[in-house]
Amino acid sequence: MTVQHPHSESTGLHNRRHAVRSVLELVQDLIVLGLCAGLFAAMSIKLVHLGQSLVRGTDFSPVLADIMFILVLIELFRLLQIYLEEHRISVSTMVEVGIVATLREVLLTGAMQVDWRQMLVLCAFILTLGVVLRYAGVRTVPPGD
Repeated sequence: MTVQHPHSESTGLHNRRHAVRSVLELVQDLIVLGLCAGLFAAMSIKLVHLGQSLVRGTDFSPVLADIMFILVLIELFRLLQIYLEEHRISVSTMVEVGIVATLREVLLTGAMQVDWRQMLVLCAFILTLGVVLRYAGVRTVPPGD
């Protein structure tokens, strides 16, 4: 009669869970690397279009739109880099992307062409994102710690 140690089954289960988790993290990293490659390609294409627009001497609005779009892509690329390094999503970077993307839309549309109610909602949205950005990483320490 053989006696099994009660922890041997839980150790084997723990090792299998760790192996599955490692494989899933590797798959996620590959997906994020693919997204990084796609973003890099999109940024390259937009930079070529921006250069062509500047050479042709086009209107300022499309140039501004391309610059703002490239800034949004750079922030998204930075978000993916943070994920690859730390395996977490940076809330502050996501909020920055939201602010830049919202401002891009307002600048492209033109502040004077936006209905005042929609502008009020956009202002409240940007202020809310600003508050989230300010307090995203703030943690209160309980007294006595």
